Amino acid sequence: MNQEKINLRQVRDFGETFNTSIKFIRQNFKLFMKSLVFIAGPFLLISSIAGAFYQASAITMQSRLQSGIAYGNNPLDVILEQFGWTYLIFIIASILANLALVGTVYSYMINYSEKGPGQFTINDVANTLTKNIGGILGVFFGLTILLIIIIGLIVGVGVAIGLAVPGLGVLFLIAAFFGMLILFPPLIWQLSVVYLVKMEENTGIFESYNKTKEVMRGEFWWTWLIVVCSSFGIGLIGMVFSIPQIAYQMVLTFSSLQGGENETSIPFIAVATVCTFCTTLLYGFMYIINGVHYYSLAEKNDGKGMMERINEIGATPNTNVNQQY
Repeated sequence: MNQEKINLRQVRDFGETFNTSIKFIRQNFKLFMKSLVFIAGPFLLISSIAGAFYQASAITMQSRLQSGIAYGNNPLDVILEQFGWTYLIFIIASILANLALVGTVYSYMINYSEKGPGQFTINDVANTLTKNIGGILGVFFGLTILLIIIIGLIVGVGVAIGLAVPGLGVLFLIAAFFGMLILFPPLIWQLSVVYLVKMEENTGIFESYNKTKEVMRGEFWWTWLIVVCSSFGIGLIGMVFSIPQIAYQMVLTFSSLQGGENETSIPFIAVATVCTFCTTLLYGFMYIINGVHYYSLAEKNDGKGMMERINEIGATPNTNVNQQY
């Protein structure tokens, strides 16, 4: 049975963006989830295990402190244990897992856009991701360095103002806080779809990022609203998967207050791993929404999808009647 192809390159409003995202997920759920599990899954699992061990070590440390167990004369011992090798491994694993997840989702969308539903396999998705590993890593490191420089300059200016005029320093912090509330959601969207631009158009790092700014011009608040609403929805669903871990963690904390064991059990690590894995996997759906919104803005900006459909008229006389244009 032929499936109706969803035309991703189509201008959509707020409601249509979410409706199309849900329709895309429902139509592709089985193959999409298989792609996430078999391609990004190993990285997500390693990240989840690393996160579970880090949380376990943090709970153990807190339990020991509450029990009066000393860490030595050096107060930095507590900090070093909290942010030691376990934390470093967790951060590195989380970065690789997120890059694998975003790369897999956008590789899937690219294959779908080019070939249509049921016309590609997990291997096709994996091959697309493999071809773009260098570009994905380049975007990550390039933009990360740029963000570190920008954040460093902002912090430096804030500290300088605070030292010179304390009152202005407080106002600067307040302005920075509200500025982040406004700028952060669209920035998160740009830092997500820049990978899609890089993979699809094979442009330079900053050219790809400039494309995200170009298509978002005049659509800032729509992007802000879409990111906030989708993050809120995904976050609520993620809380459901986190309930077992939170409940278990509360039991361990209560037990430590009552003088129980200081070492976190293996069952907690297993529960935390499963909950973290499922919660992280949900962000794949967030990237779907981001991708659909990007295609909508890109189509409004350059009309590439419309031109492609015009060129197809007369070129494919046996077009599937069920295909959506």
